[in-house]
Amino acid sequence: MKIPYAWRNTFQDKKRTLAAVSGIAFSVLLMFMQLGFLDTTKRGTTLLYQYLDFDLIITSDKYELMTSTLLIDRARLIQAMIVPGVEEVMGLNIGDGIWEDPDTEITSGVMFIGIDLNPSFIKNQDVIANLDTLAQSKTVMLDVLSNSDYGPLKIGREARINNVDVKVTSLFRLGMVFYNDGAVLVNNQTFQSLKRGNSRKVTFGLIKISPGADLLKTKLDLKENLPDDVLVFDREELLTHEQDYYINVVPVGIMFQAGVFIAFVIGAVILFQVLATEVTNRLNEFATLKAMGYSTLRIYLIGFKQALIFAILGYIPAMIFCIAILYFLRTMARMPAKFTFELGGFVLVMTLAMCLISGFLALQKVRKADPADLF
Repeated sequence: MKIPYAWRNTFQDKKRTLAAVSGIAFSVLLMFMQLGFLDTTKRGTTLLYQYLDFDLIITSDKYELMTSTLLIDRARLIQAMIVPGVEEVMGLNIGDGIWEDPDTEITSGVMFIGIDLNPSFIKNQDVIANLDTLAQSKTVMLDVLSNSDYGPLKIGREARINNVDVKVTSLFRLGMVFYNDGAVLVNNQTFQSLKRGNSRKVTFGLIKISPGADLLKTKLDLKENLPDDVLVFDREELLTHEQDYYINVVPVGIMFQAGVFIAFVIGAVILFQVLATEVTNRLNEFATLKAMGYSTLRIYLIGFKQALIFAILGYIPAMIFCIAILYFLRTMARMPAKFTFELGGFVLVMTLAMCLISGFLALQKVRKADPADLF
């Protein structure tokens, strides 16, 4: 009969096991949260693009990030229209300013997004259904995930953006919390009124290619025919660039990545200390197993099984807490936080790697366990 040594060793002292599992669960939870925040950041930086339907995009050659790019001449959109394979072009404007609730006189930051009222460039059906409400000047579609300082988030109310009176004629759901306190959609004419900018300039040019047209060829033709003051990206390139910039250049992304590494090290150290103590306390028992004919590899497997038990026992409660925290962030903080199978799987792989590394280091003493020392 096989004796479950690893299982019995783990649960012989339940209080010590509980303390060890709590420490491991905490470090796994830290990994979950850092990676969860990182994933939320990636999702949050590209939320707007998920509302827009386009194949290619024209930006300034000084482009770095959606909110920190120079404007391009609207003539570039006209020039793009004559390139074979291009079906439609739309100007997209991004700006920010100050939202003021006239009743409370509380001010907040606001992102305003200027679009041409062309439903073929919009993915979200709620926005499409309300596009006609933006036809009049100084009317806005308000994001219902905006900050509570905005006042009542309802149709018919009035407010001021950059000291310009506006009226809320419809609502939509976006949640640009990584960029500002709230957001509004406006037509491009209203955008110019709010920004007081040059109507010949736009932030981006969105392009839809003709059915059957080759995306890569159209992109190369645009690069060849447009002046050097613009860049051309396809949709996936743009999303990847935005996410990579925010994660690898902006400090918040770097901080989250460093947090994952630190959490991994903390978990590995805790698990190593637990296993090293177990090995030290049971060194005579391991030596006895050697005397009974157990190979070093077989004894190693006992230690690795125990490490695996600790890792799984720490992983399960950490995952449950992570799901609850991300749900709270999504519902209460209005952040695009979401638990995914990819997140759960990646943390599980990291937890198992932590288990293997700690187990290997802690079991080094087993090789030196000599049955002769028992007599």
